Amino acid sequence: MRPVLVALAVLALPACAGKLEKATRTQAAADFNCGADKLKIRGDEVYGKYHVAGCGQKGVYSAQCLMGDCSAQRLKGE
Repeated sequence: MRPVLVALAVLALPACAGKLEKATRTQAAADFNCGADKLKIRGDEVYGKYHVAGCGQKGVYSAQCLMGDCSAQRLKGE
C-alpha cells in the first residue's frame, strides 16, 4: 500500500507545482501592480517558495495548496 501512496504523491507534485506558481504569479501581480505576464518567477530549492521579479520590484513568496485551494503570500524581510 505504501509504495502506491508514494507513487501517487510523486505523480501529483508536478500538477501542484503549476498551481503554486499560478497562485504566486497572481498574488505578485496584485502586490506589484504589474501585469502577470511581465513577471519572472524562479522556484527555490524549498518546495513552494518562489522568487519573483518584474516592473522594477522583486520579492520572495511562499505558496501552498490546501484541499485544492491555492494561495501565495509575500515573505517579509526577503
